[in-house]
Amino acid sequence: MNSSITIRQAQKPDSPLIADFLSRATSIHRHLDWQGVLDWIPFDPFLMMQDEYRLKAILSCPPDLEKIAWIRCFACDKKFDLGQTWEALFNEILTLPNMAGTSLYSVGLNNWFADLLVSSGFVNFQNIVVLQWNEKMPAFAPVNQPWFIRPMENTDLDQVAELDHSAFEPIWVNPPDKVKLAYGQAEHASVVELDSRIIGYEMTTANHISAHLARIATHPDFQHQHIGASLITDMVGYFVHKGITQISVNTQSTNIASLALYKSQGFELTGESFPVFKYQI
Repeated sequence: MNSSITIRQAQKPDSPLIADFLSRATSIHRHLDWQGVLDWIPFDPFLMMQDEYRLKAILSCPPDLEKIAWIRCFACDKKFDLGQTWEALFNEILTLPNMAGTSLYSVGLNNWFADLLVSSGFVNFQNIVVLQWNEKMPAFAPVNQPWFIRPMENTDLDQVAELDHSAFEPIWVNPPDKVKLAYGQAEHASVVELDSRIIGYEMTTANHISAHLARIATHPDFQHQHIGASLITDMVGYFVHKGITQISVNTQSTNIASLALYKSQGFELTGESFPVFKYQI
């Protein structure tokens, strides 16, 4: 690498420089995230590569949970610099003490980024698939249950975070701060309550023409009680009433239970999928 190039951890005062860089970078990978790229600056590592003239690239992948990290952003200002720039930043990540023993994950949202990951030894261990609602309300016969569905409230978020931790494998868990961000961005959010305990929840984002089921979970102790189906039916009814019928959801291709649930509620695979990669540091 050119001796004039330096790599360092970003600092909060770098925010305007990084924002300007992102507005002109030719190649950008952004994780499917509740936080903006600039929000990750205080968290290590958020590396900046610079020469004496300009910011050339950034790479952010701070651990979210213990020994689990996702690549939040990689951006480069010139396509012909991609391989060399990525290699330099990634190799720097591998030397950092706080990344030792970390499982580093990323979604290959773009072919060029997936190629970089593979070139560095990342392994495609599963895929995310996309489903779209077919605009047919499922034949769902309500059954008498001791639980009920109600709108999610701020005071529920601690319980929702605990449920999220119980319901998902570690790499897909949303920590409490991300649960709060997700709730703040949701157009529709509901919980299933039983004896003052939250045993299921759903959060869906939306714009004026479409909606996306971003999160749904049922406590492991209450599976197979139509909770997930009831949450989806409630959510779909809300958006249909608003005139929104373009509703999507993502899940892992290996999550047979989730795929069966979504298909039973009128969701169909679109054929679109994204590889999920892992690198063990």
